[in-house]
Amino acid sequence: MTYGIDFGTSNSVVARWTGNGTEVIRLDSAGLPAEWNRPGFDELFPSVVSLRDIQRTLCFGWSAKCETADPQDAVKRMLASRPRAADAEGYASSGAVPEEHELWLGDEPFRSTTVAAALFDRMRAGVRRNLREMDEAVVTVPANATGAARYRTRAAARLADIKVKALINEPTAAAISYAHDYPGEGCFLVFDWGGGTIDVTILEHYDGIFDEVASRGITALGGLEFDEELVRLVLTKLGTDPGRLTRADARRWRRHVELTKIALSQPDTEEVLFEPLGGLPPVVIHREEFEGAVEPLIRRALVPLEECLRDVGLSPDDLDAVLMIGGTSQIPLVRREVERVLGREVVDARLCNPMTAVARGAAITAAEIDGLIPDTTISVATSHDLGLSFEAGERRGFATVIPRYSTLPARGSSSAMPATRGASRVVLEIVEGDGQRAADDERTFPLARLELRVPQPHGDPAGNVFDVDYHYDRSGILKVHARARNSGTVILNEELDCFGPDGTPIARGLDRELERLLRRMDEPLVNGTRPAAEKQEEPTGSLAFPESETGVSTPSLVVDGRRIVTAGRTAASPRPPSLSLLGSALKAVRQRYPERRVVTVLGTDIVDAVEHEEQQLLDQAVAEGMIVTVPTASPQAVLNVAQQLDAVVVSMDDLTRFRTPYPWITESGRFVKIARVEWSWVFA
Repeated sequence: MTYGIDFGTSNSVVARWTGNGTEVIRLDSAGLPAEWNRPGFDELFPSVVSLRDIQRTLCFGWSAKCETADPQDAVKRMLASRPRAADAEGYASSGAVPEEHELWLGDEPFRSTTVAAALFDRMRAGVRRNLREMDEAVVTVPANATGAARYRTRAAARLADIKVKALINEPTAAAISYAHDYPGEGCFLVFDWGGGTIDVTILEHYDGIFDEVASRGITALGGLEFDEELVRLVLTKLGTDPGRLTRADARRWRRHVELTKIALSQPDTEEVLFEPLGGLPPVVIHREEFEGAVEPLIRRALVPLEECLRDVGLSPDDLDAVLMIGGTSQIPLVRREVERVLGREVVDARLCNPMTAVARGAAITAAEIDGLIPDTTISVATSHDLGLSFEAGERRGFATVIPRYSTLPARGSSSAMPATRGASRVVLEIVEGDGQRAADDERTFPLARLELRVPQPHGDPAGNVFDVDYHYDRSGILKVHARARNSGTVILNEELDCFGPDGTPIARGLDRELERLLRRMDEPLVNGTRPAAEKQEEPTGSLAFPESETGVSTPSLVVDGRRIVTAGRTAASPRPPSLSLLGSALKAVRQRYPERRVVTVLGTDIVDAVEHEEQQLLDQAVAEGMIVTVPTASPQAVLNVAQQLDAVVVSMDDLTRFRTPYPWITESGRFVKIARVEWSWVFA
């Protein structure tokens, strides 16, 4: 039996075809916490992975979202990674293609495709708990998903032993679901705004055929950004500068913020009491305040709506139905603004379920592929121009091969030849994006860099012409075929699945990495460290060492900050952890060891308990790599950091009891004990 999977940024949904309709499979409803027990939420599987705070074992879904200190979400966004702006020039000259994001769990990095595969595996396990097997599926992707996102999504499902029969765009799936439940033909506009992306798509539905004709979107704008604006609003009402919102603030209040946003999205709710953590006073958030805070985001979201209509020369009067799907699209102000711009009402959410319509449409598509629904044909169009990048002065040119909105499967062709006599190869730099823009524009995604070997390097370049065929299959996966024109010899014939700078196929080695990751559901992950760079968008996977003038890494010294921040305090005086106290200890450490680089280890439980006025100082120290945070601070976590840095350990604890697992701490000069005597710090 073939299923439909809506793999979402915040939540995922699985549905199946029952013979005359669709059924949503409740994958994790038993783990739904009471405060999240709202209509329809039992059909959602949070796309979240985390480590349990005490056991340090891996968990997914509702447990990861609501029962752990550091839930990791938005894996779907990571699948669409591309070079940072600073790397664009390097790409153009070297041909490197974007590296994959890594997600740190404990002290181990895992590639985003691996983590996505683990989420698919848990969805498959959830189906199995319902006494069924999900071996095949149609999987949905954002309409404007890059080539990398499509390849990695398919690879992730494949790693979880789910055969992907097709990848279809989320708005198309929603339109298919609506048209199946309420038969009718015409022109549909789908406004798809969920947790991570926004897509606006226009489709035509005639004689059982669904055909995408236009799509525009923004790949990083959704519910996550609404959460950040809500946190800024709370900080403003608390009298704190909202311009200094940090990722730590967003993480600290994540679950409460999301619940508040959901409550304010209900038509009958005008205000919500928000109670911040850390002993801060509660504040009342009014609907008007929330709508004022998110209005700029909504204005941005209306741009692709207007672009989409303009692309195909349609007016709102030409539309037969407007569907709004995704959690963010259900915020009352969003619906009102879309209706204002279009001058018409949108389809009621009760007629097109915003949270499950995509999965249902994918299940219907699966049934159509299997021949279970006669007289229905589903056609999908490309969402980007496919082209070649070439030298064109200061900017790189974009030569379109397959234009945007080509119906899949789609083909295009081009010819290529050596630039000069004696050249041994011809390089094809394949890109996806907007053909009206430069190939090194930030909206262009470098898909692959292929080299064609020239059969007769010293011959006339005109005699070394290649004919290159580009073919998108129904899933939007690209295959490239190249042959020498004179001899007919096939030079290249492959499916593009490479997104590493060394050309490593996307799935190589990921199966072993997935196996290692899933073992962590039973085996605890050691409380390790993450590099300071992980606080940025793309973790590097290694701690940065400052270099001396001689080029040799500066020796490091790791300070166990757990007890220092509460030194001399008792249960009778449970004051918050003190950064001032830590600062005085670090001053003494630097005076005693001026030649050492000092790194302090703190647990996120301590970080979250620091007084509000000291949060900015703490976040700055974390960003600069002076403080490393670990999920739960422990002697083992400190020793793991020190072991990675080959560093001396400074602690108020007697760590010699760990000499068996960490024998190096018994070596001379590897462990220094620090103590607070009256107002001074002394070393032993």
